[in-house]
Amino acid sequence: MNAPGSPDASDVLGESRDQAEQEEAKFVELCLQFAEPPPPGEPLSPPHRAADALTSGEPPQAVSSAPLIAPPAPEPRIYTRAELDNRAEPGERPQAGDAETPPRSATPMHLAASTFLSLVMVLALLLLARLMVPSLVENIRYGWYRGQLRAEYELSNQRLRSISINSLSDVSQLVSQRVGPSVVHINLLREEESLSQLEKLLLPNMPPNSLLEGQGSGFVIDQQGHILTNYHVIESSGKIEVTLSDGRRVQARVIGVDPTTDLAVLKINASGLMATEWGDSDTVSIGTPVWAVGSPFGLQQTVTFGIISGKHRVDFRETREAQAIPAGNVYGDLMQSDVALNPGNSGGPLVDSLGQVVGVNAAILGDRFQGISFSIPCNVARRVAQQLIEKGEVARGWLGISMGELADSERYDQDGNIQPGVRVEGFPVHEPSPARDAGLQVGDILVHFEDKPIHSSSELMRLIGETEVGTPAVVGFLRNAQLSEVKIILGKREIGLPK
Repeated sequence: MNAPGSPDASDVLGESRDQAEQEEAKFVELCLQFAEPPPPGEPLSPPHRAADALTSGEPPQAVSSAPLIAPPAPEPRIYTRAELDNRAEPGERPQAGDAETPPRSATPMHLAASTFLSLVMVLALLLLARLMVPSLVENIRYGWYRGQLRAEYELSNQRLRSISINSLSDVSQLVSQRVGPSVVHINLLREEESLSQLEKLLLPNMPPNSLLEGQGSGFVIDQQGHILTNYHVIESSGKIEVTLSDGRRVQARVIGVDPTTDLAVLKINASGLMATEWGDSDTVSIGTPVWAVGSPFGLQQTVTFGIISGKHRVDFRETREAQAIPAGNVYGDLMQSDVALNPGNSGGPLVDSLGQVVGVNAAILGDRFQGISFSIPCNVARRVAQQLIEKGEVARGWLGISMGELADSERYDQDGNIQPGVRVEGFPVHEPSPARDAGLQVGDILVHFEDKPIHSSSELMRLIGETEVGTPAVVGFLRNAQLSEVKIILGKREIGLPK
């Protein structure tokens, strides 16, 4: 029994239960307020039970099964009472309906600005690629092509030294690869005014037309851009245009010319040049296989094959085509071959099976190829080219005489042997003459020059030309059938550049 006035136990229990239910309801309400809503279309998980179910034996009932539509958010989280106390102090707890302000980076204005900036950067990159890619691709393709030429150039040099001459087809291909990158095509252009006076006034900056005046071949002899060709190729006045083996076209200027040997040196400004290699024309013998590379009739990089047919060709008087070879412009000691040469081949190299230059193609008999071609020996061409590069001219010796060949009755002595010699026919009128100053007279027969017999005037010109200016030379001559000698100090032959 309870004492009178004391509370009944059931009442106390009921009040405690009511108080617990109220506190639990408040706790659930706070959890619902601070819980992050689930994604749209999904119910709250797990469903909350009613407060009565915590103490009664009734089955649990969900407070609500209706879905809570809210903006997308992470998985819902139920905070404990301790977390709630730490998160929201009294007077600072968030109220229902309050929403957190989204971060600045998620605002529509910032997203639009970021998208616009990205679009501008992409467009700028596309424009830059449009401007740079063509030239970059062109440089890559050109570099690849130049690398291929360089690889063939180097590899052919190694294989040419090890391959057997029996493999003629392989040798021809390797020679072409070895020499081809060094051979150039030469165009001689002449500018011609084709505009009327009125058109010149209306179009003052219109350039004149360029007409093709001549063409020939040449080859690179060093990395500095020097090109060797024939003098008669660039003899006439005009603009000189050189086409390289890779297709580049560059302007060339004349460094020096030597009409006596029919040689000229040009200079171009270009990179990546591949020079030829000099051989030795003195060791070349009759029957040696040779190749000629050039541009006959403008057909660039044409290769023809033949053999050396003869050497020291100095006298063409007995040939039917003697007039076809201008004596004043062709060197007097030529190599003969049967390689096919045609107009446009002049100035190109004649090479051996090692791809080395042994001659410079200069002339043919007649106005078309007949199986007889002539080339300037490389030992002469190399020496002349070096002097033209260093001095702009060849310091060639000069006797100061006009010469003539002996008559048939004078060619043989009393025993029927061929008698060497050329006749002195005159001296320059208004110029000094070393031969006249030394005592030679008209009618004297020159028989030897420095102990070398003189068989023709062209041979004597070659011997004089190979002697340095100012050198004393001993010349043997016949006067009244008496052999005498005289020492002559050679003068200098004056040769200028073409205008």
